[in-house]
Amino acid sequence: SSGINAEYGVKAAVGVMVTASHNPAPDNGLKVVEAQGEMLLAQWELYATQLANTDSASLVEVLQELSKELEVSLTGCKGRIIVGRDTRESGPHMVTALTDGAKNLQCKVHDVGVCTTPQLHWIVKQTNISSQPSNIAAMSDYYKAFSESFIHVYGKSEQIHSIKVDCANGVGAEALRTLSPLISQHINIVICNDGSTGQLNENCGADFVKLMQNAPQGVEAGDMEHCYTIDGDADRSLFFYFQDHKFHMLDGDKIATLFAEFISNLIQEAELGLSLGVVQTAYANGSSTSYLQSRSIPVVCVPTGVKHLHKRAEQFDVGVYFEANGHGTVLFSDTAMELINARAECETRKAHKAAVTRLLAFTKLINPAVGDAITNILAIETILKLCKLSPQTWGNKYQDLPYRQLKISIRDRDIIKTTDAERRISAPPGMQDKIDEMVSDYTNARCFVRPSGTENCVRVHAECATQREADALATAVGAMVFDFTESLHSKL
Repeated sequence: SSGINAEYGVKAAVGVMVTASHNPAPDNGLKVVEAQGEMLLAQWELYATQLANTDSASLVEVLQELSKELEVSLTGCKGRIIVGRDTRESGPHMVTALTDGAKNLQCKVHDVGVCTTPQLHWIVKQTNISSQPSNIAAMSDYYKAFSESFIHVYGKSEQIHSIKVDCANGVGAEALRTLSPLISQHINIVICNDGSTGQLNENCGADFVKLMQNAPQGVEAGDMEHCYTIDGDADRSLFFYFQDHKFHMLDGDKIATLFAEFISNLIQEAELGLSLGVVQTAYANGSSTSYLQSRSIPVVCVPTGVKHLHKRAEQFDVGVYFEANGHGTVLFSDTAMELINARAECETRKAHKAAVTRLLAFTKLINPAVGDAITNILAIETILKLCKLSPQTWGNKYQDLPYRQLKISIRDRDIIKTTDAERRISAPPGMQDKIDEMVSDYTNARCFVRPSGTENCVRVHAECATQREADALATAVGAMVFDFTESLHSKL
């Protein structure tokens, strides 16, 4: 499908990343990157799924039908595919298979080798917006662009600050080893779980830390030391620290509020008049939503999935989105960038000039294509330094409501339909009324149920004033959903 995608429409280069992200080392898969560096569009997800589920005997026939539907020739294809992979053992074999398949369609394949997923997204985007798109953007350009941007906006310090990064024994360690010397006069990066001994994503990485609410193995840190954890392909990051030997995690919600408040202040100081908004899913902690609204920062909710967050964020001049798991970024519209660049050049008022100049520098520290763990770490460190924020001060801007998430296996997840960005149930009739009634018995409570996108189960998320109440509400709602669906099946 990638070869046909590359040939279809704008005939630009597309990307394929061979990775299974936060999954165990034996797993592997593919992530397809669109021409502007974004994730695969919904239309092409359908085509890719169709081809993936086609047996070898029928593959040519299905390809011919697809090419006819899209009016794309399977012979003489001029599409280009940029391929990257993480550090999994099966990666080279999958790249070889992918290359062979693409060449059968006469597509040109450029293998950039081992890289992070966000790096591949960046390379695809830069290749296609280049004045010479026939040349593939160089990986060295990625390091040069973001290291120079970081040095410029971070500024000088009296002493070199150190951070520790749990790299999940994945490809992020290799990327940080390349980046670290370029910025070593400003910040010292201590790489933990670099893959030399441990297994990929085993007892480490962002998914492990978020799920277990505990520090990864292989990371020892002192009080208030800045620590990060990223996942296997380095497209998500979380911040954590210790205080009096107690673990504290600042997740994607905290990162979103940090970014949004910093940018909002600069927009106001420079009097730019740009619209800024934060895009969340139903899983965002209710306290983060309340905090942003108290700062007059608009918040909108969309269905779960980065593709929904990214699309909605594009509707703001400046759109900030992060999932709680740490995957997210900031999008600056073309209109916003034109204004910021123009004002940075011609602004004469000192305070306004300083604000817009700082904002312009910060925009260059953000990977515009997709959530990037490495560039987001640099952005977080920049904000903490410029705003003189300690981890404790940042974390205490608001207190998360205690929550509990449960997975309830049912016979048919398709029975349950949702509305209002998956926060309410529209079918079967009566189920949402029961949830509302149960929620009313608890303090500062909310609860939603949504069918899983990958498993035959539903996910229950409950928030309350205390952990005990959150546990009780989630358990009660989960039991109700199971009994409700079983009752429906018994009537069939």
